[in-house]
Amino acid sequence: MKRMHLEKLVIHGIRNIQFADMHLSPGFNLFYGLNGSGKSSILEAVHILSRGRSFRTRNLKSVISHDRKDCTCFGLVHQGEELPPTPIGVNRHESGAFVFKVDGEQVNVASRLAETLPVQLVNSDSYQLLDGAPGDRRSYLDWGVFHVEHSYRASLARFQRCLKHRNSLLRRAKIDRLEFSVWDREFCSLSQQITSAREQYLNALTPVVHEVLDRLALAGNYSFRFVPGWDMSLPLLEQLDATLDRDQKAGFTQLGPHRADIRIMSGKSLAADMLSRGQGKMLVYGLKLAQGILLKRLTNQHCVYMLDDLPAELDENHRQSVGKVLAEMGVQVLITGVDRDDLVGVWRAEDRPLAMFHVEQGAVRAETLAREVD
Repeated sequence: MKRMHLEKLVIHGIRNIQFADMHLSPGFNLFYGLNGSGKSSILEAVHILSRGRSFRTRNLKSVISHDRKDCTCFGLVHQGEELPPTPIGVNRHESGAFVFKVDGEQVNVASRLAETLPVQLVNSDSYQLLDGAPGDRRSYLDWGVFHVEHSYRASLARFQRCLKHRNSLLRRAKIDRLEFSVWDREFCSLSQQITSAREQYLNALTPVVHEVLDRLALAGNYSFRFVPGWDMSLPLLEQLDATLDRDQKAGFTQLGPHRADIRIMSGKSLAADMLSRGQGKMLVYGLKLAQGILLKRLTNQHCVYMLDDLPAELDENHRQSVGKVLAEMGVQVLITGVDRDDLVGVWRAEDRPLAMFHVEQGAVRAETLAREVD
């Protein structure tokens, strides 16, 4: 049975890829070629198709091919045997203008793209889940909550507007306490909604992470502690009132879900401080794979996994462990690497379809590939 996957991808003007038209496998898709050939740009195009933006930069001019003013990504998303493919498209102009389309309808928010084509990216930057800023871990949490509770996006957007307005009031020369009280009540209500959703999601995710880590044979005593961004034992409204003068001096709000974090622990210490780089990478893979498994269990929807330069990130045994879990999950996977044989080794004897693409100087060529197993 075919499951949710991106079955066709067309790229116009992404970095050195002037044009590419690919029919993708619902299983493993392996892209190999020299560094700078355009392999990561293919993943970047899929990310743009899913999120409306690049994962490599916010500078659109560096994404768009040098002789163009815009770039376009188009795909057909296979949603199931009984449903026709859903067309999805993104056009981005160097000015910042955009056109997003889902099933022929123009949409104004990138969240509609993400709902249609959920994507999980794992690359060298993913290690920031362990040693990066709290914002990296909040983004990880928010991806999961958004895909299992679609009303969460609206709550988070309202909170961001409320926070922006509150910070604007803090920077005024004179504080109007009455006006603040109105915004603070809204701020507290939204904070509780967001924090509750995040905490519930992490509680559901944690046992799945442990399950995946066992399958990846990553030994250790790992725990994941949610830090909400304020003292939950006291009413947030009282804390905001008590810290108003301090917030005004700082010029921004210092308590709330925008300061939330996850403490990823190995024993009694932060995992980033205790684990080797290789162990840390496997923990990150466990965290990412667990989100896809939980998404399927809660919504019956798959996400597409993109693994950028996998052979450079993991040794052969760990690559095979990750490949085995992905095959068992039944998800579509796009993997890049320099060496063809290293990529084929990820797949081994798993009963999943496989497609191979050679990328050279921005040109993408599909290869006929017989099943290669041990």
